[in-house]
Amino acid sequence: MSMREIAEIVEDYLKSVGRVLPSGFETEDMLEELEIHIDEAFQEKVQRRPQANKINLLREVLDDLGEPKEIAEEFKRTGVYLQEREEYNKRIFRLVVRFIINMVVVVAASWFVSNLPDAGISFSWALSVLLVFGIFEWFIRVWQIREASRIVVQD
Repeated sequence: MSMREIAEIVEDYLKSVGRVLPSGFETEDMLEELEIHIDEAFQEKVQRRPQANKINLLREVLDDLGEPKEIAEEFKRTGVYLQEREEYNKRIFRLVVRFIINMVVVVAASWFVSNLPDAGISFSWALSVLLVFGIFEWFIRVWQIREASRIVVQD
């Protein structure tokens, strides 16, 4: 049993994981992280049981990690979760920006309407009416986005 055999076993394992990773993932980075994790776990086991067969210790580490398909599925779930979280954050950001723009337009429109000659509408009255419409429109948009995110596209 040599370090070369250990490196070959790890390399074969990483190749197996790489073959089952979904496309589009940053496979190289994930495999590097996995290799580092394997190395750290292996070194820890060797330190705890220095007399044990190193190949058996490596097999224990790989068994603890699981089958390559299981690892690929976990990476896939993590990637999908992060992607969904990014989309959610973008949606929230757009809603907040839309709300701020909506309020600026309401104030500007209220000022404009109250300064029209012979309009007879005060700024506060115009502001309150347009504010109700602006908030109402924003809540409708939030509801539409929530409803759209609940729709599941089936193949």
